[in-house]
Amino acid sequence: MSEKSTEMDASAVATPVDESVAPVKVRRKRWQKREKKNRQGRSAREVFYKQQVWVSRVLFFLLAAFIVFPFVILLHRVFSVTGWVVPAIAGLVVTSGLFFLLRKVKFTIWTIIGLAFITVGITTVLGKYSFKDIVYDYSGFLYNISNEKKSLKDVFLQRPFPKYRQFLKASRFTPAVRQYSVTAATKNFTKYQKGNGSQYVQYFSLYKEVNSKWKYVSDPVNRDYIAPAEESLSTFCGDCDDYSVLMAACISSIGGTMRLVRTETHVYPELKIENKEDFNMVKSLICDKLFSKTARNKKIYYHEDGYGDLWINLDYTDHYPGAKFLTDEVLSVLEIP
Repeated sequence: MSEKSTEMDASAVATPVDESVAPVKVRRKRWQKREKKNRQGRSAREVFYKQQVWVSRVLFFLLAAFIVFPFVILLHRVFSVTGWVVPAIAGLVVTSGLFFLLRKVKFTIWTIIGLAFITVGITTVLGKYSFKDIVYDYSGFLYNISNEKKSLKDVFLQRPFPKYRQFLKASRFTPAVRQYSVTAATKNFTKYQKGNGSQYVQYFSLYKEVNSKWKYVSDPVNRDYIAPAEESLSTFCGDCDDYSVLMAACISSIGGTMRLVRTETHVYPELKIENKEDFNMVKSLICDKLFSKTARNKKIYYHEDGYGDLWINLDYTDHYPGAKFLTDEVLSVLEIP
């Protein structure tokens, strides 16, 4: 009995020891698992934070470059002798400085950017001002300040062309406009399609096609509708806005330089003639060869801008290039890039 009792006592004593040790091991394993998950969570958060920081840095650097790039172009105009070296170095320095400045007030900048996106989003829905308009405005500004023939005074103080964004959008040629223009440019005056001045012959062939088909149709009541070039291409109908847009898009698509001229009540297109020697050749082509029936012994009307460039009238008020202006008044001009 004593031996059995001793064995039972020993097992009774041993059992609590095993039970007291087991929970400690379990708790330790659970703690190790939690620590591993916490480390993984911290690691994921750190990676996300680092990615967030780099995205923020890239965006702020692009914003700084976006602001500084026009300044680089202006410097290039001022220091044109040195080429792009001085403007590029100065631009990099200014961009770096502006980048660190923006990082200092990043909360304010993010707030402004967020409000700007919300505002432009609302105006986009309302059809007033979209993100594409920002691109057009910025690219148009860069085009103007990089044009060395334009003085900086004219760039910053010139009278704006009303609804210029709509006109620029509508004047963008599409593959359909380009295809039509190529066909129309080679359809007429085949005798003069080769040799000196052949590019002007093609412009005037295209002008003849559009001009001869065009029919005037008014805009909707109380609405100044500007039809895209491709839309007018399917109808050859519209008012002066639509005709000017189509003519500008077509001739631009085959290499010509066009601009739109606005008066108080009218808009019409003009074609750029590179120099006065070319103008004399163009005048001879119009009056003596291409449009001799309608333009012989007629005066060719044109404008000369402040940079010595000549622009001849391509309006629909007559049936030959350089016809008399509907009015001598010029309120503003819009060059088609």
